[in-house]
Amino acid sequence: MQLLARNISKSFGVTCALDDVSIDLEPGKVRALVGENGAGKSTLFKVIAAHEKKDSGTITLDGQAYNPANMQAAHAAGVALVFQEITISTSLGIAENIFIDRMRHFSRAFGIVDAKAMRKAAQRILDEIGAGVSVNQDLHQLDLGQWKIIEIARALSNEPKVLLLDESTAYLNTQEVDALLRVINTLKERGISIGFVSHHLDEVAKVADAITILKDGAWVGDYAVGELTTDQIGGLMVGREIGHDIYPATKSVEKQRLWASTAPILSLEDVAVNGRLENIDLTLHRGEILGIGGLKGSGGEDILAVITGELPGPTGQMRFEGKEHHPKIPADAWDAGIGYLPGNRTGEGLIVDFSVQENLTMASRPRRGPFRDKKTERKSSELLTTDLHIKAASSAVPCTSLSGGNLQKVVLGKCMAPNPKILLLNNPTRGIDIGARIEIYRIIHALAAQGVSVILLSEDLPELIGLSDRILITRVGRISKVFNHDEAPTEAEIINHMI
Repeated sequence: MQLLARNISKSFGVTCALDDVSIDLEPGKVRALVGENGAGKSTLFKVIAAHEKKDSGTITLDGQAYNPANMQAAHAAGVALVFQEITISTSLGIAENIFIDRMRHFSRAFGIVDAKAMRKAAQRILDEIGAGVSVNQDLHQLDLGQWKIIEIARALSNEPKVLLLDESTAYLNTQEVDALLRVINTLKERGISIGFVSHHLDEVAKVADAITILKDGAWVGDYAVGELTTDQIGGLMVGREIGHDIYPATKSVEKQRLWASTAPILSLEDVAVNGRLENIDLTLHRGEILGIGGLKGSGGEDILAVITGELPGPTGQMRFEGKEHHPKIPADAWDAGIGYLPGNRTGEGLIVDFSVQENLTMASRPRRGPFRDKKTERKSSELLTTDLHIKAASSAVPCTSLSGGNLQKVVLGKCMAPNPKILLLNNPTRGIDIGARIEIYRIIHALAAQGVSVILLSEDLPELIGLSDRILITRVGRISKVFNHDEAPTEAEIINHMI
């Protein structure tokens, strides 16, 4: 089924999200849509899927006018969208999440749902895409990547003729990404028209046939895959040339000598949590960026959870600034000066219906006596908005109007507002473009230069290597390897200690 979108425009108030953009999706082909966060990629897909109403323009399906009233009508027409952000309902099971809008198809007499038939159908879809997930598993025991796989299965359950994947690989590990790319190639062979958004251009090169580049809501150009180099694509996305060295220099002999002669700001000694972590020894110095790498579920997130007090019951010793550190809840860690940027920015990092200002100042709301100091709060949020280059009409707009990259900057700003001594970052650049990544790398480097200690958990190996002063690798709840300041590990060497 061929989908042609012509001259699509869409504005949100005074913000123009799409300005006269056109795109073609052809049967058995993958068109990648690339551009900075805020370029209009997600908005274009939402317009096509009838999640948003276009202001102007036309869309046709196989030559027929296509103007569905809502997403259910779009599904009926054969168009499915997998959103960038997580949309799993934790109050439902896996099968219910996959068939959330079509459970009536499994109804028997008196409207009773045939749960067995629904689970069987859901499992068949999961198996077809190599999800490695059983419908009998507890949803709360799965990670974000597995949740995203369930969302993809939900889209495929509609047997779409047009499939839109908006940053669907952002939450996946290397193996899950490879599995999804294989599924995409299989769907191409079935003749499905596919739109694919990813900030990882290596993924684009593996599955896409053509690329459409957007910038600031406007069409830049259409290109065949291989026609442009990665640097040329990046330059067209951000409107400037991007150099090869995107990571600021962090390692230095002076810093290594200082760390060797001073006590660490944070230390973990023989820390364990039954069934989760074992014999964790870790030190973190002032101004150091300590990287943690490993497969999902190997212990990295649990280490952060222990430090913040989110994972209860650890044994062993933790010390922060020379004193015992035993936070009972995350608020204790925040009060002590430990900020945490979670991996799920919209589910845990902020309240999307609140304004940029409210989210930025949430962790350190200024007060005047017993009252909220709104004037100081506004000034603080405006400074952070400027410093972090957050693209928003004002700090008063709700976060629902922001792109993924700008949402991530808001979460980072919220963590920075209390002036933490330690910053824990869980995949801080997940799902954002190269331009926003470079800005966040600059911020992390600047914070470290000011003496803030950083623990960086990242599934992006070039990022882990490029930003970290030292790197710990976790495997099955243990630290399997430490790469020290004077080592420069390759991706292959890191992977060898992960698996």
